[in-house]
Amino acid sequence: MCGGVGYKAKNIPEAELRKYYSPELIKRFKDENRVESFFWHDKAALPVKRQGKIQLMLWGNKDKSLKLPPTGWAREESLNSGKWDYLHPEGVDIPVDSGYEKKTWFDFNNGTKGVVVKTGDEERVYMVTKEASKEYERETGHGREPLGEKSNYEEESGKQKSLEL
Repeated sequence: MCGGVGYKAKNIPEAELRKYYSPELIKRFKDENRVESFFWHDKAALPVKRQGKIQLMLWGNKDKSLKLPPTGWAREESLNSGKWDYLHPEGVDIPVDSGYEKKTWFDFNNGTKGVVVKTGDEERVYMVTKEASKEYERETGHGREPLGEKSNYEEESGKQKSLEL
């Protein structure tokens, strides 16, 4: 799978960053020109390209009262077999430049793919995954991977940056 992502802060409108992050975090992201988002954080958000614009959206569903799948990922084969059709999934690009899984960072050469689904007024984005290639599984130890070309696997040497300030 992919439990975290990284992307350039300069590509995200400030109004979008303000939806999910404190002024202190936004300053840090801009100073470093990098945003890192991990699914396990409370307000994990992914950049989504829709109608030519980039916006941030909450990543998946961790709210048991929300009638959406309780995960952050959608299996490509489940989407293709129609299991998500009742949610009217909209395919979207997720313009990230790096991914993170099990203490390993890797580059996305051209981002990855997701689906946006809606219930009531709530919209969420789910990252689309497929069965892992031998390389991805060897490098990350995970049997599923996000769509898109990946390269430059590197085991993490430090801790994740906190989103708390």
